[in-house]
Amino acid sequence: MKKISVILFLCFFSVQSFAQWKSYYPESKTNKKEVETKNKEKNKHMFDSHFFTALKAKSLEDFDVALKHFEKCIKLDDKNAIPFYEAALINARNGSYDLATEQINIAVKLDSKNRWYALSYAEILFSNQDFTNSAIQYKKLITLEPGNKELYFMLADTYIYANDFRKAIGVYDDLEKHKGVDKMLCMQKHKLYREINDMKGAIKELESILNSFPEDIEAMEILSELYLLNDEKESAFFLFKKIAIIAPNNGRVHLTLADYYRENGDNESSFEELKLAFKSSRLNIDTKVSILVSYYQLLAINKEIKEQAYVLSKLMISAHPDDLKARAVYADILYTDNKFQEAKEQYLLVLEQDKDKSQVWSQVLFIQAEQSDFEGMLSTSDEALEYFPIDPLFYYFNGVSNKWFKNNENAISSLEMGVEFIVDNENLLLEFYSSLADVYHATKQHKLSDEYYEKALEIDPNNVLILNNYAYYLSVRKKKLEKAKEMSGLCNDMEKDNGIYQDTYAWILFELKDYESAKEWMLKSLENGSDKSAVVVEHYGDILFQLGDINNAINQWKIAKELGKGSKKLDQKIADGKLYE
Repeated sequence: MKKISVILFLCFFSVQSFAQWKSYYPESKTNKKEVETKNKEKNKHMFDSHFFTALKAKSLEDFDVALKHFEKCIKLDDKNAIPFYEAALINARNGSYDLATEQINIAVKLDSKNRWYALSYAEILFSNQDFTNSAIQYKKLITLEPGNKELYFMLADTYIYANDFRKAIGVYDDLEKHKGVDKMLCMQKHKLYREINDMKGAIKELESILNSFPEDIEAMEILSELYLLNDEKESAFFLFKKIAIIAPNNGRVHLTLADYYRENGDNESSFEELKLAFKSSRLNIDTKVSILVSYYQLLAINKEIKEQAYVLSKLMISAHPDDLKARAVYADILYTDNKFQEAKEQYLLVLEQDKDKSQVWSQVLFIQAEQSDFEGMLSTSDEALEYFPIDPLFYYFNGVSNKWFKNNENAISSLEMGVEFIVDNENLLLEFYSSLADVYHATKQHKLSDEYYEKALEIDPNNVLILNNYAYYLSVRKKKLEKAKEMSGLCNDMEKDNGIYQDTYAWILFELKDYESAKEWMLKSLENGSDKSAVVVEHYGDILFQLGDINNAINQWKIAKELGKGSKKLDQKIADGKLYE
């Protein structure tokens, strides 16, 4: 026990002695400063490490990492403006404008002389749609840099976005005091005056441009338009004439002058200006085309308009020799004027250079159909289908032309194929059904023929051509004669003086053995132009024969033979003096 007590005593003494030693030798100030210095160095080292990591991440566009390290810099040193500035830019980029505004505000307070901080502050406020405070910041910057043109534009933009156009104009006025009359500034102000519907102010700015730059075409063009809007027609006319002298190839001006003269009743001068406009290669061809299109409906009734259309279209071709649209429009004018051959030649010139114009192919085919050029129609439709294999119109023309040459299988193939591609076009569908009915009749596929006629009549129950053909084919087959009579009667009710329809009705009556009525209707047909048809005249002979008028019947058969191709038994009828069916 005694031994333990001694050890405890010694330990206590040692502690007490150490405590007395520390109190006797207090910690020196030099050591404290060393500690503080070391801490500062440590913080600076950490700051620099985070800062350069942030800059590296920013350069690699890894903005999230950059922002994280800039924020650590802020925590280490909240008196350094740079990380606040950098963080603000990233937050603004990310759309966090409130936080960005707060951070850039701190940066500006910490370094009030840094123009980049102040400029970014204004820009961030602008992006946050705080236009009032943004304008305040820009005005402060202008005070420091009164000669900086860009700052004025930024301030003006701030007012423009705030819809305060008057203040924006005032900013441009202030800039103009420093820079003198500037076209761009005047143009900006003229636009703003128009925004607030201050036409006089807008005119004043453009006049200011012309006072300094009297031959500025752009300013004259805009000003002349403003004069027109402000009902100052004479002032506008003066400027247009001046532009035409300075820039004679300005087609738009000549077009405007043409309108001016026309409105004032001077058609001759109007057309002269219109010609100058069409001569100009600078005037958009679509504008010229739209003018010529307006001529189309007047071509047939106005000789002067027709002549002008030809003049203008040729001028357009000269001004745009490589634009196929110009030649196509010229062809359209020829077509509208029923000059089909010339129109076809122009369309074919277009197709020589560009096969990818379905409308031009169509026009060529319509002309060939008009000219009954079935050979050309067959060739053209074959080629057109190579480029447009799903265009039903080209199948239609191909089918019709094949039918003409009695290539019935090819005709059926084209027509059946084409009908599958028709979308929302009942008129075209009607033509397909009618043609298919005809060609199926020619191939003695009467069931299909009747089906297609019925389909056609569902679309248009009063189509006289279809009604007549269907009725006639039924009479030839001696089928459904009462139905045929009803359809033929409807045709004659709708067109009372059509010799072809009267012949059909007469023949149906003939097949019904109503010979007296048949003779009556056949005489009507002959009176209405059918006397030149071998088929009709032969029919008349047949009717006379059944009525017992043999000699006159034979005479009619002879006349039919002289007129052209009759039935296969016509010669035998004449030779034997008998009726053969």
